[in-house]
This record gives sequence, structure tokens and C-alpha cells, in this order.
Amino acid sequence: MRKFFQAVAIVEVSPDLADRLYLDQASDLVYIMRGIALVGANTISLLFFEYRGASGGELQKLLFFLLFGVYGAIIWRGVIWLRTPKPTGRDAKRFIDDIRGLDIVLGLLWALLLIWSMEHADGDQRSLLYGIMVGCMATPVLVRPISCAVAFWLPLTFGAIVSLFMWQRVDPFAVVCLIGFTSLTAFCIVFLNKRMTERAISTIRIEEHGEVIKLLLRDFEESASDWLWETNAALQLQPVSSRLAQVVHKRAEDVTGTFPQALLGDVARFEHRVGSPVYRLNKYIEDRSPFRDLVVPVIIDGEERSWSLTGKPILNKAGAFAGYHGVGSDITSQRRSQEQIAFLARHDSLTKLPNRVLFNEVLHQACARCHEEGLALLCLDLDEFKLVNDTYGHATGDGLLIAVGERIRGCLREGDVAARLGGDEFAIILLTDDVEEATAIGRRIIERVNRPYYFDNQLVTIGISIGIALAPQDHTGPSGLLKNADLALYRAKADGRGVWRLYDPDMDERLQDRRALQLDLRKALARQEFFVEFQPIVELATGRVLSTEALLRWRHPERGLLSPAQFIPMAEEAGLIGAIGTWVLNEACRAAAVWPAPIRVAVNLSPLQFRGGNLVQVVDEALLESGLAPERLELEITETTMLETNSQTVDALWKLHGRGVKIALDDFGTGYSSLSYLRRFPFDTIKIDRSFIRDLGYEKDDSSIIIAIIGLADNMNMSVTAEGVETREQAVMLADLGCTRGQGFLFYPPLKAEEVAAAAIASARLLPVLAADNAPPARDVA
Repeated sequence: MRKFFQAVAIVEVSPDLADRLYLDQASDLVYIMRGIALVGANTISLLFFEYRGASGGELQKLLFFLLFGVYGAIIWRGVIWLRTPKPTGRDAKRFIDDIRGLDIVLGLLWALLLIWSMEHADGDQRSLLYGIMVGCMATPVLVRPISCAVAFWLPLTFGAIVSLFMWQRVDPFAVVCLIGFTSLTAFCIVFLNKRMTERAISTIRIEEHGEVIKLLLRDFEESASDWLWETNAALQLQPVSSRLAQVVHKRAEDVTGTFPQALLGDVARFEHRVGSPVYRLNKYIEDRSPFRDLVVPVIIDGEERSWSLTGKPILNKAGAFAGYHGVGSDITSQRRSQEQIAFLARHDSLTKLPNRVLFNEVLHQACARCHEEGLALLCLDLDEFKLVNDTYGHATGDGLLIAVGERIRGCLREGDVAARLGGDEFAIILLTDDVEEATAIGRRIIERVNRPYYFDNQLVTIGISIGIALAPQDHTGPSGLLKNADLALYRAKADGRGVWRLYDPDMDERLQDRRALQLDLRKALARQEFFVEFQPIVELATGRVLSTEALLRWRHPERGLLSPAQFIPMAEEAGLIGAIGTWVLNEACRAAAVWPAPIRVAVNLSPLQFRGGNLVQVVDEALLESGLAPERLELEITETTMLETNSQTVDALWKLHGRGVKIALDDFGTGYSSLSYLRRFPFDTIKIDRSFIRDLGYEKDDSSIIIAIIGLADNMNMSVTAEGVETREQAVMLADLGCTRGQGFLFYPPLKAEEVAAAAIASARLLPVLAADNAPPARDVA
């Protein structure tokens, strides 16, 4: 029973719902209790006249008057509640508490009255009291909440049972009937209260959900693009809604006429192509067929929009056509979004050129027709784009790509397709089998792309290389044709860039040969096929060996001796230069450790060796393992390393210089020379490239450049070494210009490690190379 009472308690619902429930219970309670009060007052009046001559009438009259007073209080409290403006849940709870208190008093008074009346009543009066007793016990069945019902029913029932046992002769049938009726009323009070409370809660929640639905529908009507339309049997539009009038930008009374012309306007009158959306719509209407989500074009205020129409024919009771009912929506935004998504899926977002996906589709289609129409495929790659991107920033790089795309597009004919494949790679499909026409377009693109660009008042220049392959003569498949065009592009890059090249079969053979050599290169270090030679660097005034440069050689088992120019770039591309460079450094340090001091060894570093971040550690380990003093090691870096410099490169060089390691700038003057390099990096030596030495003594030589380099180095406390000295005349002129060191075959060829020590000892006994005409070359002594 306790759980049953808890099941109908208000405390188990949310506070907001409890307030609504209190208000609902109070609204019912005020009317039920007023009815009970009126009936109760009438019953008291009848009993008053029935017992007016009975003994002990003073107590009876007092009870009558008290009952009248309680009933009056109940009616008055109900009047106050009904006059309460906008009552709250708290007001309702207070009203229920007041009625509950009055019900308790009312039940006690009735119990006392029944007990007293039963004692002084005769047989007929007891029958009357018995009937009143049963009626009063049934009264709380409809009272809600249960606390108010029990407050009246419990004391009344107790008084009724007591009064029944006060008869001089207890009637067992009356007792059994009363107990049964008492149990029935108790069950009904609990059960009906529980059900009424559940229904009240359900009703309140339904109302809340209904309010939410109304809000959602209102929001939908205000924001949605859907509207309803309807026609009669003659296809005349019926009065349209304000929403539809708003969509067509007209007043509702002006939207009249026959469907669909009344809505679609000029489009419906002039669009009659077979298979067009308007044609299909008219066909559906002519056949009286339903249609769904049919997208048709509409012109509203000069703007073309897209509508989605759905319609269903309506039949009357006789089965005859009575018109159309349907719904429409403006899907212009969705269509434009879908078109934009489809465009971006097949076009480059930056240049708006076709991307690789669309390019491959077009290439497959063109290759399928190449025997009839011919096909020229151009692969394009920008020259030095990374340098521009790093120098001017990515915003300028993106702007440059856009401008290049526009210039390429401007060089093409109608029907040709240009695409951006990614990064700075472009491709063009020309529908021609004429070699002259394809190469003419290639020349035109190179000429236009090479023209200067201006971004933020800055002049930017860039080049482009092009590889051309033709179908069907070079290949008929998309992948093969693309591979051949890439080979031609690779050849254009190798031939100096900024040019175009046609594919020829020899390119494929060279590529296969290059790949085979690259595979052998990966095994060369493990097979100990590398070795190091050392070319001495001498003092021009005395011929004394001051230093050597470590030169890597590869003795290929089939190709013979290979120079670094043949495989170092390949090692850099394959990512092997780090391991090879570390091996060369270790070999050079071990060899120099046994030479007489202070002869140094110079080791060339690739720019890629700085990217690993462990160069300082590698050098330290090589010095520690060999025992070579740091000041006897010189690291040579090229100006290409300076172009790719970052804080990591600068820090590494300064750390090594702080340990005593010498730093030399190799091939000075051949790259992107900048005086800022000499200021930012700790260079000890500048090496003049052999290209400046070769023409010394001839007309238009580079002596002025050499003088400038020597003077610059002298002012910055750096030594100068001339590379590629081949003749005595070159050595004499370099000495006259102020150069102190030289390297070349005039002095020594590359030597084995054990020959360097002997050459150094022998050079100390030689006459200066520049002192006597008959002095033998140092290399003969070695």
C-alpha cells in the first residue's frame, strides 16, 4: 500500500510539472468540494429536522452548526481560489493544503455526529443514518488529490464502524456489508486517484509537446522554402498561399492562370525541347499522372532559379479528374551548392583549371580516339618555383600559380584542355597530331610564362620546362603517354630548363639505365665499392702542401670507375647521401690522422646532410674515432646550401667552427652569390671556381672578378684557394693577383691516402713553382 501511495505522489515529477499538476488538481478540487459542500449542507439540514426532538439535542445542534460552518468555509475558500488572478503552483498547493485541513475537520465532525446519532436513534432513524453513512463514505472517491480524499474518508469510516458496533444488537450482515463497502471505497479512492493523476500528467505533457510542435511549425513556415499549390479540374490555380506569393514576388491575388504557365512564366511557354524538365512536366499533366521532385527552371525578376515540384491528381467521388494538389520548393541554393561541389571535385581550387581526376578522364577519352584525331600531351613544370615560394611567401606563390594558369589557358585553342596536376605541375591535352603545331604551342607557353610578374610592387620571374609526347606514334595508352611526356620533361630539365623537348625512345633506355645504376648505388656502400682520393692544395709561393680535398670515387663492378658527378646527384635524390657522406667523413679523418701536421683534409658536404639535424654529432664522432684534431678538418659547403639555409644550418656551422673546424665556401661565384652569406656564416676560406681560372691569360678573362674576390676575402680575414689550376701561366697570374693557394693538376692529381704524406714531405724540398722556369712539377716528384 505504501508503494501504491508513492506511485501517485507529486514529489516524483519535475518541479515544473508538479506546479502544473497542483494547478490542475486545484481546478478540479474547487468544483468537486463545492458540490460536496452543498450536498452535505442539505443532508445536515434533513438530519437537523429529523432529530430536532431527540434527547441530548444541544450537542447535536452544536455538531450541526459546526458542520454547516465547515461546509461554508469550504465554499468560501473555493470562491477565493476562483477569484485569484493567474494563480501559481504555490497558490494551488496552499489551496489544497487548506481544503485538506477542512476535510479532516469535516470527517471528524461527521464521525462524532454518526456516533452520537446512532446511540439516540430508533430503528428507522438508524436505517437513515446507515444510508447517509454509506453515501458519505462514497463521496471522497472522486476527490483529488488523494490526500484530501483520505483526510475526509479515514475519520468518517472510523466513526461509521464505531457507530455500527454501538447498536444494542449488532447486525452481522450490516457489518459485513460495511466492511466490504469500506474496502471498495478505499480501493476506488487509490485507484482512481492514481489513474486521474497519470492522465493529468499525460495531458500536461501532451500540451507541452503541442506547444513545442507549434513553435517548430511556426519556425518552419517562416524559414522553409516549401509551399502548397492546388488547381481545379481546368488546371486553374486556386487561391495561393502568402508563402507562394512571396516566392514569386507577387501579390496573392495576382497569381492566377493555368498551371504550370501561371507559375513558370516564360520558361513554360518557350521551353519545349523533348526531354527537358518543362516538357516532361507538361507530359505528366497531359497524362494526368503524378510526378515527384521534378526540377524545373523558373525566371523570377530576371534571375533564373530552380524549383522542385511534386504533384498528385485528385479524383472526385465519381472518379473524375478534379485537379492537382502538390508542393513546391525553391532549391536554387542547393543546386548551386551541388554544382560548386561537383566543380571543386574535378577542378583545382586555386587556378580553377581541371584537376588530375578530370584530366585523367579527358586523357582516356582522347587516347581512345587518338587513331582518328591524334593527340599531343604536354607535361609542364615550373623552374625554381620553390625558390620563389620560399623567398616571397606562400601568398605570392599561390598568386604566381594563378597567373601562370591564366597565361597557359590563354595560349590554347578551343577544345584543348589544360590541367594542374598538383604543386607546380601542369599538363595540356592538344587534339592534334601535328608536331609543328604542338611545339609551336610549347614555345608560345614558354615565352609567355617567362614574362615578368608583379606582386605587391615586386618583380618576380620564373621559367617553365615542357615535355611533349604524341599519340599514337609515341604511345596509345594514357599511362604510357604520360610516362613518355614525363621523360621528355626530365630531358628538358636536364638540358638547362626553360625549353621544350620531344620524346624519343632513347629517353626510355636512359631512364632504365639510370634506374639500374640507382639500384647498384644502394648496394655499393655495403659492397665496399667506394674509395676516397685526396687532391693536395699547395701554397703558390713555395709549393708546400697545406691541405687536401677528399674526392669520392665509385669503382663499379661493370661500369668501371665513376666520378662523383655521375652518382652524387642520384644519391641525393635517393636519400643515400647521408650515409655516404658520413662514410666519406670518417674515411677522410682516419686518413688525415696519420699525415704530418698541420696538413688538413677538406670534405664536401651536401645540403641534404644539414636536414638530418645530427651533423654536429656525426663530425664529433668522426674526430673522436680518428683522433684527428678539429683544426685539421675543413668542411666545404656550396652556395646551394646557403639558399636552403635555416636556423638549424647556421647553428650547426657556428657550433663546428667553435670546436675549431674550418669552414670553406666552395665554387664561389657560380651560384647565387650574396655578400650576406660571408657575414652570416663563419667562413675561413673561399674557393674560386675553376670556371674563372680556365680563361686566365686570354682575352676577356675573369681577372677582375678574381681580384674582387681576393680583395673581399683579404678584408674579411679569409684565405683564398683557386681551383682547377692547370698551367704555370695561370699559377703565376693568380700569385700576381694576390691568391696564395692553388689546387689542380699543375701541382698534383688526386692521390691515394698513403701518397699524401710522401707528397707533403717531398714538397718541402722543392723549389717554389713560381721561382724557376725549369723547376719540375710537384706531381712528378709525388
